[in-house]
Amino acid sequence: MEFEGDERIFQKPNGGYGWIILLSISLTNFILIGCMYSFGIILKILKEHFNVTQDVANLLQSFNTGFLFASGALSSALAKEFGCRKVMMLSSFIYASTFFISAFLSSFYLITIMLGIIGGIAYGCTYLTSIIILVDYFDKKLGLANGIMMASSGFGAFAFAPLTKFLTKNFVWNHVLLINGSIILTIVLFSSFLTPVEYYKKKHTNNAQLMESLKLNENYAETIPKDKPNILIRILKEITNFSLLKENFAFLLIVSSGFFVFAAYYIPFIYIPIRAQELEIHDYAWVISIAGLANIPNRLILGIFCDKKVMKPVNMNTICLLIAAFCLFCYFYLKTFALQICFGVVFAIPMAGVHSLSTPYLVEIVGSNKFRNANGILNTMRGIGAVLGPFFAGMLSERFNSIFYSFIFAGSSFLIAVVFSFFAGISLSAQKKNTPKNLTRV
Repeated sequence: MEFEGDERIFQKPNGGYGWIILLSISLTNFILIGCMYSFGIILKILKEHFNVTQDVANLLQSFNTGFLFASGALSSALAKEFGCRKVMMLSSFIYASTFFISAFLSSFYLITIMLGIIGGIAYGCTYLTSIIILVDYFDKKLGLANGIMMASSGFGAFAFAPLTKFLTKNFVWNHVLLINGSIILTIVLFSSFLTPVEYYKKKHTNNAQLMESLKLNENYAETIPKDKPNILIRILKEITNFSLLKENFAFLLIVSSGFFVFAAYYIPFIYIPIRAQELEIHDYAWVISIAGLANIPNRLILGIFCDKKVMKPVNMNTICLLIAAFCLFCYFYLKTFALQICFGVVFAIPMAGVHSLSTPYLVEIVGSNKFRNANGILNTMRGIGAVLGPFFAGMLSERFNSIFYSFIFAGSSFLIAVVFSFFAGISLSAQKKNTPKNLTRV
C-alpha cells in the first residue's frame, strides 16, 4: 500500500506478529461462532422450560444476532478510540457475564434483555473488532488470513453443536448457560495478545517521518494521544457517519444485500432442530456440525481465490447467495437424515461465502482506509435484518402452524439479496472503469 509521490510508505506486516494476531482471533471466533450456531439447541430447552411460543422464543435469537451486527458502528468507533485489544477484552468479559447472570433469572423476557440485547452488543464488539485488527495486519495475504480466521468459525460450529446437545441432555438449562459463559470468558486471555500493529518503513526513513506517518493512519488508536473531553463526541460522530452510502453506490447495494442475507441467515439454525424432531431424526445436531465442518475448506478456498483474483469477491458472493436460496427452498422436502446431511454440506458453501467474502469485497469497494466505517455500516444493517428476519419467520410459522413458510421466507430473502449483490458487482465494475489508472484505492 503506497502513497505515490511521498517517501513515507506504510507496509502491512502480512506475517510476523500478524500470525499471533491471526491465532488469537481464530480461537476467539472458534468459541463465539460455535456458541452462536448451536444456540438453537439451547433455545429449544428455554422455550420448553418457560413455555413461550416460537415467535417469542425467536426474539432471543433475533436480538442476540441482531444487536451483534447492529453494534458494528459502535465497535468501529470504540476500536478507533481505544484500540482493538482493550475493546475486545472488556466486551468479551461483559458477554461472558451475561451468560452468568441469565442463569439466575426466572423470566424469559429478562433473559432476552440480558443475553439478547446486552449480550448481543458485547458479542458484536468482540467479534467485529477482531475483523478490524485483521485488516490492520494484512493486505496482500488478507484473503488467506481471513479464510483461516473464518475456517476456525467452521470448527467451532462443528464442535459446539454436539457439545451443546450433550450439555442440554445432562444438565439443566441454567447450568448449560454457566458452562457456556465460562468458555466465553477465555476470550479475555486471547484478546490480551492483540497488540497494536507496528509500522514498517523503507530504508533511510527517519524517526520524524515515521511519527508523521503514524498520524496519517487512523487505525492505531493506542499509539495516538486522545483529547479525553471530546471522546464521546468523536464516538457519536463515528457511529452516525453513514456518508459512504451516499458516496458509493456499489457499497449501498452490497449493504442492502447484507440486510436481506441476515434476515434469513440464522433461520435454518433455529428450525433445523424443530424440523428434525418432526421427522423423528434424533441426530439433528450433526446436520449443523457437518455444515460447520464442510464450510472450513470452503472458507480457505474462497480466501485463496480472493488473493489469486480468480473472480471478484462480490461476484463470488452473488453465486454463494444463489446457492443459499436454492438450498432453503428445497430444505422442507429433505425428509431423511442422509438428505439433511447433504443439505448441510451444500449449505456450507454460502455459509462460508457470507462471512469470508465480506472483508475482501468491502476492501475492494471502499478501500482499506474506509474499511472500518464501511464494516460498521454493513454490520449495522445486517443486525437490523437479523432482528427482524427470525421474528417474522416465527410469526409465519405460528400463523400457518407450519415451519414450511419460515424456510420459504428465508429463501425469498436470499433471492432478493442475490439481486442487490449482482448489481453491486456491475456498479463496482463501472466504478473502476471511471477511476483514473494513476489513482490507487487504499
